[in-house]
Amino acid sequence: MGLILQIMLFIYLAQAWNIAGGFAGLFSLGHAAFFGLGAYAYAIGSAKYGLDPIVCFAIGISLAAGLGVITAIISTRLSGMFFAMVTLGLNEILLNLASQLTWLTNGSAGTYLRKQFTVDATTAYYIFLVLCILIFILAALVRHSKLGTICVAVKENEAFARALGVNPAPWKIAAVVISAVMTAIGGGFFAMYQGIVSPTMVFTFAISIKMLIVTMIGGMGTLWGPLVGSFLVLFDELVRASLGAAFGGVSLIAYGAILVFAALFLPKGIMEAVRKHFLERGSRHDR
Repeated sequence: MGLILQIMLFIYLAQAWNIAGGFAGLFSLGHAAFFGLGAYAYAIGSAKYGLDPIVCFAIGISLAAGLGVITAIISTRLSGMFFAMVTLGLNEILLNLASQLTWLTNGSAGTYLRKQFTVDATTAYYIFLVLCILIFILAALVRHSKLGTICVAVKENEAFARALGVNPAPWKIAAVVISAVMTAIGGGFFAMYQGIVSPTMVFTFAISIKMLIVTMIGGMGTLWGPLVGSFLVLFDELVRASLGAAFGGVSLIAYGAILVFAALFLPKGIMEAVRKHFLERGSRHDR
């Protein structure tokens, strides 16, 4: 059940990342920042102040939306790897703040939730299942809306889009805020299931890179890509279980090998390769 929940969580998170990274081309390496804000907002609000879960989620959403606006404004000045490094830096800032502000977060000891604010694995399964369905519907609506069309156009050729009179800034901001808010919601439910939140659990580069890799392998900018790429989470757990004790960091080595393979043979992801295969097969059949 724990493995299933982890796969479902990363299907959800990868699709949330895909809205900004896949549709709008805003390549983020620090999406764990939004995930961590959502998790800590729920954990601190419920554990320290006894706030209603809805209020905790509202706080997490507000914080993530605010950081999302800042991140999107940065994207209007920077692009590509420069933007990616800035997002990574923002996540590192939050990681250090969560570690140092012990009066608020308990630092590395973590914030433990009261039992009434947590859920068991079975309840979490249904929650994550609903989240996966909702994020898929939301991504489909975004992709086929004016927002999605303009974001894809800007990603493909921003200069040409500007020449047609499109101002990319508000559309980028909208894509990043939607992505950030959905990621924060995932963080809140993650805290609800885990029952504890610590800096290295949520503000970790591993979460950001896993969102990115799942989406890239499956197919960035496609609706089914995050679902297809989620097999990597299963692969990661199997590698850790079989070789992790004997070879530390072996899963990271495996991730690196998969990325190299994907860059060489599947540069646009599995879904694009499948689409091209069927198009070629259809054209041969027509002949």
